[in-house]
Amino acid sequence: MEELWSCIMIKFGKISLIIFITIIILILCLSVGVVKIDFLQTADILKNLILNKPENSILNDVIYYFRLPRFITALIVGSSLAVCGCVMQAVLCNPLAEPYILGISSGASLGAVIGILLDITQIFYFDSIGIFSFIGAVTVSLIIVVLNNIFYKNNTFSLLLSGIALNGVCSACVSLLITLYSDAEKIQNITFWLMGNLGNANWGNLKILSLIALISIVFFCSRFRVLNMMLFGDNIAVTLGKNLGKARQVYIIVIAILIGMIVYNVGMIGFVGLIIPHLCRQVVGSNHLYLVPFSAITGGIFLVFADLCSKLLLYEGEIPIGIIVSVIGSPVFLYMLYSPKYGVRA
Repeated sequence: MEELWSCIMIKFGKISLIIFITIIILILCLSVGVVKIDFLQTADILKNLILNKPENSILNDVIYYFRLPRFITALIVGSSLAVCGCVMQAVLCNPLAEPYILGISSGASLGAVIGILLDITQIFYFDSIGIFSFIGAVTVSLIIVVLNNIFYKNNTFSLLLSGIALNGVCSACVSLLITLYSDAEKIQNITFWLMGNLGNANWGNLKILSLIALISIVFFCSRFRVLNMMLFGDNIAVTLGKNLGKARQVYIIVIAILIGMIVYNVGMIGFVGLIIPHLCRQVVGSNHLYLVPFSAITGGIFLVFADLCSKLLLYEGEIPIGIIVSVIGSPVFLYMLYSPKYGVRA
């Protein structure tokens, strides 16, 4: 009985510590920005918002309309990217895979560049850049699935190579369009968008993003048995009477839709889907029953922390969050690439 009580208290203490740290990070994120707000004042404003007693002040509007949506967007985007990376590594049976490895990122980039250069303001009341990037991400994914069905017979390695090839084609097209187009202002917008940016987060876009992210994450959490089976490969799955080909295609399409929505809201952010699942495996193991939800939590906290760094490292203004994540993620990727446990070294 004493051991059970001790175990409960330890778990309660860990949960309390996580909640406390999350609250501190939330208040810090809401305090930091172009408009500096005192930490205690931010906590008081947040308390009044939670109690539905908002103050009629400029600082209250700054927190509610700009910084709180940005915080929640970072949380949702980080969770979604981490889950997508976790699923992609199982789908491809490749520890170095992430959503962008199949060309989804480059497809979204190409679509966004086309949207910017066409100078179309809105399509069906939505931002044209987001719509074109969403179409680009889904299109590349559909091409990969079709090629896999027709030529490769659900071969994982061929699926990976198809994505890498499409990634190169889309990246080349983006570079060509930027080279041929002479409008400096639009090229600057393209460059800034490709680096990732949470500054455009708002409550309107957040509703759609949060709904799609929640449905996708819950879906992947419920498919933990299939994801676990993918780790053993198709040959073993066939002996158990399971055909993973269709499941693999469905998962790729769901990931494409989710990545397209992320690109629509924040632009290009990489490495989250690569490093977070590996860090989480060190804690909870490879069972996707625990790995997927834990990756979602860790990915959200990681991107929130990266967003905080993006605002703290520059005295006036902010560094695009895509740069911050790349600076953090690149050394981890190099370590995994040359590590005997993960990489290609014999």
